[in-house]
Amino acid sequence: MIFLIRDERGLTLVELLATITILSIIGIVIWNVFIQGNKVSQKSMSKNSMEQEANLVITNLTSIFQTSKQFQLASSNCQISVTFTKQDNTVQTQVFTNAQLCYSATNISSINPGETDVNLSITVSDRKDINNQVTISSLLYRLKDGDI
Repeated sequence: MIFLIRDERGLTLVELLATITILSIIGIVIWNVFIQGNKVSQKSMSKNSMEQEANLVITNLTSIFQTSKQFQLASSNCQISVTFTKQDNTVQTQVFTNAQLCYSATNISSINPGETDVNLSITVSDRKDINNQVTISSLLYRLKDGDI
């Protein structure tokens, strides 16, 4: 009886192709998870930045509202402008604008700061992706006599 001993130290072509295929599938899945995580992270950072911008605009508008005699808001062309009369009767205009962001405001009209508080909503959106937007609502208020 003759026994043939085969040398099985190497890999066959089928085993090599199966290994490459399995590693490719695992690599593609890992790459997709990485790409999706990166996109979610960038969108989250963008929203956070837009919220900070909206809060900054509202803080500045509140400060102007509390210290002015007359106050008028206008929103157009991705910017918000406020014209106000200071206590010394000088009229000033301040414009809020950004090259990458679009600002808009609702509930805008001529307001007498001494008589009424104003509900205001500021919407900040990305100029490149208009669906990426944040809206912050606030109350512009002024301390009345007796509130101190």
